[in-house]
Amino acid sequence: MRPALCVTSGSRVEAIMIGTVSCSDMWGARRARALPDGDGSSGLRVTSRIMPIAGAVQGGDWCEAFAVSDDLLGLSIGDISGHGDGAHAAMSAVREAIRDAARAGLDPAQTLAAANAFLRRYDANAYATAVFGLLSVRRHRFTFANAGHPAPLLTGFFGAAYLEFQSADLPLGVDRNLSLDVHRVDVPPASLLVLYTDGVTEHERKPLQGAAQLREAALFAYNFAALPTADVIGKQMFLTGPNLDDAAILAVWSAADGAAPVRLRGAPSVRSSYRRPSMRAEPA
Repeated sequence: MRPALCVTSGSRVEAIMIGTVSCSDMWGARRARALPDGDGSSGLRVTSRIMPIAGAVQGGDWCEAFAVSDDLLGLSIGDISGHGDGAHAAMSAVREAIRDAARAGLDPAQTLAAANAFLRRYDANAYATAVFGLLSVRRHRFTFANAGHPAPLLTGFFGAAYLEFQSADLPLGVDRNLSLDVHRVDVPPASLLVLYTDGVTEHERKPLQGAAQLREAALFAYNFAALPTADVIGKQMFLTGPNLDDAAILAVWSAADGAAPVRLRGAPSVRSSYRRPSMRAEPA
């Protein structure tokens, strides 16, 4: 079968799978699943889940994966100030600014700096936390910048580790001259990278406990890789009822050894936003 990128419809969960794939509508009862290649391995897979604050139809958190080149997959996640419907317009504008900057060839730090400048022009009173990174599917390396956002979580045969650094960069919209560090992390084959917003780990207003719970949820999802990962993590984090905050999860499986090579350029993006139906990381 020809390697392909498939994007499901529906706004609760979206998924893309690269390699040998099967896709279906994630809003209904059906779920997308990866079909094994001849050697039992699978290609790059991405799932996402978005959960609004109680009573909201759309909100201020986003997550998105999109092709930047044949080799690079852009991963974007963030949280605009405010909640629910009132934050949606600013969220959409910042998300688009990040994608446009990345596709113009900027590195992750430059991409978020461009989004920072855009947000200050768009709304001088708004701010946003965000992570943007480029995942090289051939080199198995994640290059990213973090603007005041919760640290990504990497899970694999080694366990689970938050990609935290001593330096902490400011959120978007705070400083006109925002300068961000670029970090590079090796992502072993068949490992799981989880990006999320603080609504996931702070839904019970206990951030340290929430971080520990997310680590355990990611390890659980890693051991049940055939299931839709973002959905599994959301359920493990008890994000199944009315939430006190907007929340988003973007879960990315790196391709296993032996998976068919893929080309990302020209593939559609996978995006999640609210719209219901009516190990050690080394700095650069």
